[in-house]
Amino acid sequence: MSLTAVFKPRSIAVIGASRDPEKVGHVIFRNLLSSFKGRVYPVNPNADEILGHRCYQRVLQIEDVVDLAIVCVRPDIANRAIEDCIKKGVKAVIVITAGYREIGGEGIRREEDLKKLIERSGRKTRIIGPNCIGVYCPSSGVDTLFIPPYKMKKPQDGRISFISQSGAFGLVILDWMAEEGVGVNKFVSYGNGVDVRESELLEFLAWDRDTEVIVAYIEGVENGQEFMKALKKATKKKPVIIFKAGKCEAGKKAAASHTGSMAGSYEVFRGVLRQCNAIEAENIQEMFDYARALATGKYPKGENVAVITNGGGMGVITADCVVRNGLKLAEFSESTVKELSKILPSYASVHNPLDLIGDATAERYRKALKIVSNDENVDSIIVITLFQLAPLSSEIMDVLAEANAKTHKPLIVCSAGGEYTRVLLRSFEKQGIPAYPTPERAVKALRVLTEYAKKNGE
Repeated sequence: MSLTAVFKPRSIAVIGASRDPEKVGHVIFRNLLSSFKGRVYPVNPNADEILGHRCYQRVLQIEDVVDLAIVCVRPDIANRAIEDCIKKGVKAVIVITAGYREIGGEGIRREEDLKKLIERSGRKTRIIGPNCIGVYCPSSGVDTLFIPPYKMKKPQDGRISFISQSGAFGLVILDWMAEEGVGVNKFVSYGNGVDVRESELLEFLAWDRDTEVIVAYIEGVENGQEFMKALKKATKKKPVIIFKAGKCEAGKKAAASHTGSMAGSYEVFRGVLRQCNAIEAENIQEMFDYARALATGKYPKGENVAVITNGGGMGVITADCVVRNGLKLAEFSESTVKELSKILPSYASVHNPLDLIGDATAERYRKALKIVSNDENVDSIIVITLFQLAPLSSEIMDVLAEANAKTHKPLIVCSAGGEYTRVLLRSFEKQGIPAYPTPERAVKALRVLTEYAKKNGE
């Protein structure tokens, strides 16, 4: 069965909705009332109404069709609530409740009972979780993140979809993405993965038209062959970036106690990633640096990079980074050099890296970008904007947005500095232009973009 009901339901039941503002069930119900455009039903046998909405004792009492149910009740009654959902014909259930395999003992028995329940039902009702944060999908308004808004921000709609085995880690990343201005299309934390796991999510997102790039945080894989098969299918459709935790022995033990996951051999896992043409991120920063570049859907035809800057030193540093990362500095054509000479001061260099000089205005960037973008020797462009230099203003935002819209070549921004610069970097992201605070990060992301294009014939 399709997982569409998880991300785009028409109706949702919150089993464990609460009148207590401090309870998870209250936060989730309130979030959905403000974000979800469909029908939301609270289920709680001890309440007649919650936030002005009639409350049901059991999901079975809801007269309407329920596409998605969210279970956030005590662990000792959670399976009973899930069984009601199966009887009701609910298409998908997100089990926020913890207290399953990850705690051992009684939790293991509880999870085995849940598995038997799922098997008996013929998997007609799909289960996300248990022990998970659940789903966040800005476009549909599905939001099961039970964190108060003053504690974390939530990203706007974007082209990156993110799978996380860890709910807490996922929340950190979403908060970071919102702060950086990076959009997310679909986020799902699958916790213990008693039914739906990373493999099925990979396949679903591979065919999802709204997802440009898939990012996955994985601690361990239960079925290696199934994962490998799904990963191969997904990477044929779009870029897949994997960040693997549990690489060392201590990490493996931590993963086992966290979600009950078997981390396995990292070297074998790494070999699988290479064989399946997935992109491995070594850390959190790389994970989304790469995703931001790939999410543009623009791929270079070759390795020739043009660097445009208003600070000569930053141009030289970036040029070094380009070469170190196995890319090449583009050699401008004679016509490009001639055209650049007409618009630049006599004391400016018209070669690559192209230094527009410290007195460069947004208009000078506009003219230079138009000329460089049309050069057949140039496959991609890194634009350095140093806002500390007086003539350059926020007007450059519109200039770069216009240039980016007019060229099929990847355009990446690098801008280093303090708070003012960071604010403008976020504005670049919102306009679909990947922006980085250092040359090293910008070039590394461009290298991954170039490598992906070369391997996949983009």
